[in-house]
Amino acid sequence: MDIAKSLFSSRTHEGYSGKQNYNQNVETAISEDEEGEDKSKEVKLDMNKNTEKDTISDLSPSITPCPGGPFSALTPSMWPQDIIAKLNQVPEDPNSQPDYRLQWVAYLEFNTPDKEETETLTWDNLGTISRTDKMRSMTRKGIPHSLRPQLWLRLSGALEKKALSKIKYQDIVKASSSDALAFAKQIEKDLLRTMPTNACFSTFTSTGVPRLRRILRALAWLFPDIGYCQGTGMIAASLLLLMEEEEAFWTLSAIVEDLLPASYYTPTLIGIQADQKVLRSLVASSLPDLESTLIQHDIELSLITLHWFLTLFASVIHFKILLRIWDLFFLDGSIVLFQITLGMLKIKEPVLVTLENSAQIFNALSDIPGDIVDVDHLLEVSFSVSSSLFQSMVSLLIQSPLHQVSFSVSSSISQSMVDSHRRRHLAFLMSDQGTLIGNPEGDSNLPKQHLNSRQHPLKP
Repeated sequence: MDIAKSLFSSRTHEGYSGKQNYNQNVETAISEDEEGEDKSKEVKLDMNKNTEKDTISDLSPSITPCPGGPFSALTPSMWPQDIIAKLNQVPEDPNSQPDYRLQWVAYLEFNTPDKEETETLTWDNLGTISRTDKMRSMTRKGIPHSLRPQLWLRLSGALEKKALSKIKYQDIVKASSSDALAFAKQIEKDLLRTMPTNACFSTFTSTGVPRLRRILRALAWLFPDIGYCQGTGMIAASLLLLMEEEEAFWTLSAIVEDLLPASYYTPTLIGIQADQKVLRSLVASSLPDLESTLIQHDIELSLITLHWFLTLFASVIHFKILLRIWDLFFLDGSIVLFQITLGMLKIKEPVLVTLENSAQIFNALSDIPGDIVDVDHLLEVSFSVSSSLFQSMVSLLIQSPLHQVSFSVSSSISQSMVDSHRRRHLAFLMSDQGTLIGNPEGDSNLPKQHLNSRQHPLKP
């Protein structure tokens, strides 16, 4: 106790409030607050001026980072608004705009010939889609993503093919499910090679792998003329990312049987080889500087572009750009493959003609699809090249009496000209392989222009 007293007695009591002066201190504090009320208001106003940027706006940032993106792990008050604003400055995709979707819905509403005037528009009563100039113009801008699956089904003819088929998809799957079938082993090997970096197809337990297996087996069984071709796997996997399994199958069937030449995916790939010859002739007509460079360095363009055509660009180009290309492909068919390829080559032509050796040129050509980031610019260049190209093709065709065609309708000019070139190159390829008898300049003995398909699961 004496020690405690000595400790407290040796220290000043200033700053401590005892029982005797507690009330006095409280009264003094209240009176001081009342006297300085006006001054405190002025101080508060000044503080608001100085700390205005450090209040609510910091606690609740107006711009937020993308989930999982840069700065998303930071506490919200630490989000750098200026940097995030720059990161978020990405051009808006017209496909994601509600107004743009409504524009499409309105077009379909008023341009569906099979729908009654008082009938509400549904996918079931949409019927045939007219390929008008307005439709083409809208498609070039991109189909709204939420409408793509249903519109692709109709534009490709897959929906009609499904309705007219004498055999159901479930029956095809059942008939093609045996592991003893010739194509089953190769399909199994390629399942995980198709999209190895995509979570839907990366392992045998991934969601998409069983669906991909069934579709590829079903396609190979349905069209015995072609069996299984690796290029179809990439197309099927891409379709499965947007469509349910059965819809993806019938769309792939329409691609193989209707939108592409019948001999595209045959074991010899003679159809796609012919298209590479057609492409090279188009490059010579529309991109003469690039053609000279390819000849000078002895570069075979088809070594690169054949795979582009085989997978419809699915294996080489960004998926977002692929969707826009396929919008046009389902509308206009295989002519789009030539248009897009020429557009990509045109964009890179200034760089390609300056390269000094074959290896550089070959690598640059291979990298072209992956370097494309502006799909609108690509489409603009593609259609610009095509419009000038087909004028040259008219002159070439007119010089050959065997291949004169009617050029009355501009939309059919492109396809008819390409078809004429296809027949010519196909005939020469068959002649070289010894499978064509007679004059290769004629159209006789050319492969049939349709695929045979099985009509009943019990009749192979």
